[in-house]
Amino acid sequence: MPEKLYWNEEVETMPKNKLDSLEGELLCKEVAYIYDQSPYYRRRMDELGINSDDIKGLEDIVKLPFTTKDDLRQSQIEYGSLGGHLCAPKKSLVRIQGTSGTTGRPLYVGLTRRDADVWKELFARHAWAGGLRPGDSFINPANFTLFVGGLSESISAEAMGICVIPAPLGSTGVEKMMDIIQEFKPTVLFATPSATTFLAEYVKESLKMDPKDMGFTKGFMAGEALAEEDRTLIEKTWGIVARNFYGLADVAADLASECDYLGGMHYCGQLLVYAELIDPITLEPKKIETGAEGEIVYTTIDREATPVIRYRCRDVVSVNAEPCGCGRTSFRFTVIGRSDDMLKVKGVNVFPSAVKDVIASYAPRTTGEMRIVLYEPGPAIGTNLEIKVEYAENVQKSELEALAEDIRNTIRKQLVFTPIIRMVPPSTLERSTYKIEYFERAYEKNT
Repeated sequence: MPEKLYWNEEVETMPKNKLDSLEGELLCKEVAYIYDQSPYYRRRMDELGINSDDIKGLEDIVKLPFTTKDDLRQSQIEYGSLGGHLCAPKKSLVRIQGTSGTTGRPLYVGLTRRDADVWKELFARHAWAGGLRPGDSFINPANFTLFVGGLSESISAEAMGICVIPAPLGSTGVEKMMDIIQEFKPTVLFATPSATTFLAEYVKESLKMDPKDMGFTKGFMAGEALAEEDRTLIEKTWGIVARNFYGLADVAADLASECDYLGGMHYCGQLLVYAELIDPITLEPKKIETGAEGEIVYTTIDREATPVIRYRCRDVVSVNAEPCGCGRTSFRFTVIGRSDDMLKVKGVNVFPSAVKDVIASYAPRTTGEMRIVLYEPGPAIGTNLEIKVEYAENVQKSELEALAEDIRNTIRKQLVFTPIIRMVPPSTLERSTYKIEYFERAYEKNT
């Protein structure tokens, strides 16, 4: 029997006009539910002079208020517990997770049994698109406290038929993790793109092995955008097919992934989470069409416990709405950067992820590691931006000036600003075991 092409063929290949009609109905129903059950959103809507009867279809979503992470944190302070956007009785909750709180108070997320089932469905859609199958296996190295990348991903993968070995890197340690990998030979390397560098260096230096010999065949790259240069390096280093996966605790742990045709990550939230595109400065809506760039905004349209309306996740994306060879009808997108990471350098908008992509494109003359040195908090920077770039082992010191000039010229041409490039020796910059660190905040050292 041939393998099925989709996890949920009806939804994933649904024509846009039918999808819009169904999602419009779900939006109206969800907004009515939220208005009745959430004191937070009822107050927000009352302040705008609207109620649920004013929402008659998708075109009316622009009448609803935006929501930010800070809004929800404040709601949880004001109302306590899960906040004023909790719509389901506490006794119906089966799980509470949330953000790590590394940049502020943790944002807690509640799930009813139905909500948890929805998250399992979303995981399966995006995992299937990205090439994961029942019978695959992976070590989950993520934190198993609040972080959805730990417990939630493991539960959802298990429900799909994937074998999960829970071994958080922080508590397991890299040495024990490598022992487990060699013992059980998981098929999927589950990591952030930046963590693959740290892991590969450990395999080569401590185990004296080629990463290809660890036995992985697939890469579940999540937590940050996967640049093409990084994909090429990861696939070559580990001998795998690497795909990028995307989600966020605030809305849903899993929302998008790449298929074999690439061209961006397929949006997988149909009939469960509605996506919009807005201008991050003016907040005006933008059409989701090929070439459009803007901030992606989410509204849950089938959520019982902690729904969100027009949630600004701060991810700025580029859209590909062309038909895909895989047959999925959803739009694809690539994360350009975060609107709250963006710098304005002498009036030019600069995304750190775009800078890193340029640096990575100079491999093997660079290691791909870089740091933007900030002498002031930003986002407005009135001087030339300083960037530390690691050169590779095989680069001679006599070549560094020319390499720095090449990088400077490429950034000037592609990103429209002229940086100061400081070449630093390999292994100077600390490797991340999780997400990319873009900045060296020199102003904090001077206070």
